[in-house]
Amino acid sequence: MKRILTPQSEAILQRERDLLARLDVVAARLDAPEEDLRIIAQTRWQLDSLFLLAFIGEFNSGKSAFINALLGGPYLEEGVTPTTSQIAIITWGPEKRVIQVEPYLQRLELPIDWLQDIHIVDTPGVNVVIQQHEELTQAFIPRADLILFVASADRPFSKSEREFLAFVRDWGKKIIFIINKLDILPDEESVTRVTDYVREQAQELLGLTPEIFPVSVRWAQEAKFNPNRPGAAQLLAASRFATIETYILERLDERERLRLKLASPLGVIQRLSEGYRREVHERLGLLDEDLKTIAHIDEQLAAYQADMRHDFEFRLHRVDNLLLEMRARGDAFFEETIRLGRFFDLMNASRLKAAFEEQVIADTPRRIEQEVDALVDWMVERNYRQWQAITGYLNQRAQEHGDRIVGQVGGEFDLNRQRLLTSVSRAAREALASYDKVAEARKLTQSVQTSLAALGVVQVGALGLGAVLLHLFTRALDPLGVIAAGGVAIAGLFILPARRRAAKRDLEAKIEALRADLHAALMRQFEAELARSVQEIREAIAPYTRFVRTEQARLEQVKEALAGIETETFELKEALRALP
Repeated sequence: MKRILTPQSEAILQRERDLLARLDVVAARLDAPEEDLRIIAQTRWQLDSLFLLAFIGEFNSGKSAFINALLGGPYLEEGVTPTTSQIAIITWGPEKRVIQVEPYLQRLELPIDWLQDIHIVDTPGVNVVIQQHEELTQAFIPRADLILFVASADRPFSKSEREFLAFVRDWGKKIIFIINKLDILPDEESVTRVTDYVREQAQELLGLTPEIFPVSVRWAQEAKFNPNRPGAAQLLAASRFATIETYILERLDERERLRLKLASPLGVIQRLSEGYRREVHERLGLLDEDLKTIAHIDEQLAAYQADMRHDFEFRLHRVDNLLLEMRARGDAFFEETIRLGRFFDLMNASRLKAAFEEQVIADTPRRIEQEVDALVDWMVERNYRQWQAITGYLNQRAQEHGDRIVGQVGGEFDLNRQRLLTSVSRAAREALASYDKVAEARKLTQSVQTSLAALGVVQVGALGLGAVLLHLFTRALDPLGVIAAGGVAIAGLFILPARRRAAKRDLEAKIEALRADLHAALMRQFEAELARSVQEIREAIAPYTRFVRTEQARLEQVKEALAGIETETFELKEALRALP
């Protein structure tokens, strides 16, 4: 082929090699089937090989007989039953020789001059009893530079032929139609009718007007294999074989063969790239659903945190109410205590302190402890329910798409995605199953207790939360410091009311400070626990999230690469049309 390459066709050839290399990278990134990689490799190799002319058709349509007539001798086996069980490539050789290249591929070498420029391929055909024979034919289509489709005049354009021609069309191959068995038609009108029918059907299926050659291979063989018999020339003329023979051996000159050979890989590239583009589109669509799943989980977690903070504020108000009640008792205590009639009680510090603890502080620590316990139980329960919600959502997602297979290209993407979705769902279920609400509550209670103890500078040790709170309250609300009873000895009628008001203000300030400290301590623990809970959920689904986002970015790159390949394929087709 190199001897007829012009600078323009040489440039097209090099661009096609580069394009096939890029397509090979895309196929590998999509985990395409080995068959696709083989087709790409063969197409690259075929660019430097001789022109490949493939004969396709149903069994008993006369493919092998036609090739024998073209070669001028009975080199291939013929018969009314399927006789071709493997691909046969007929090439030039100094002597007749049959070489078994692969289990289902043989090469027949013949000393026929024109085979030095063209390779002939005989295929098992279509609509055969043995399915493997048709699969062999299909597998060879991408390698062919030109398809000669042999149909029988008594059953032109059968259903199986139509289906196979659609398959050939999708590979972008040029198809020449040969209507064999002209000799069984009664007259020229019948020949015209069959030819017109094939033309109409081909136009409808292929979208173009094909070249059609009606022939009688039987008459051609009789004339060519026995040229000296009487009437051989007339029989050969009646067979109309010379027309198609001239097309193959003369009209398919070097330039036309070059044009077809350069067009052949573009059909392969277009077929594969279109399939990959559909595959990428479907994968991105599936990943889009996955991203919506992740976004929905994020929305759930954001709503969970907002709801938790709102509910937490409400529960803190219940603690505030207990402190307000204690302040009201304090006011009443001071009204009753800081007056002249209680002079001796004011002078007795231990009695005053005991009365303050009993009447003002009272059972506030125990009731706050109960509220904190309820708060802990609420947090643990909400955390558990959030895990249930996420687990249920992931389980539903896995079930909805558990058996979904995306396209024809590569199962690794779907397997990886499904494996991650399943493993994340399983991890969530396991976390849910192992979630010990009692242990979680105990751990959170101890954490709150430690935090509150730090406010009172006391060692927790074996103390319970109520004891910690009592110590905190008695330390913060020291009645002696509030009343300053030691100065009452010189108090008069007007001094005590002022001291009473000061005591109330001081108590209010200390309770407010205590409330702020309690709020801060509980809020720190709440936020830490909320952050830990959400982080555990995020870590559980992190592998799935990373896969989806990484895969989406990778597929967007592949999509861009395919767009470039398809654009250049179109440009190369235009460049081929412009070749002189």
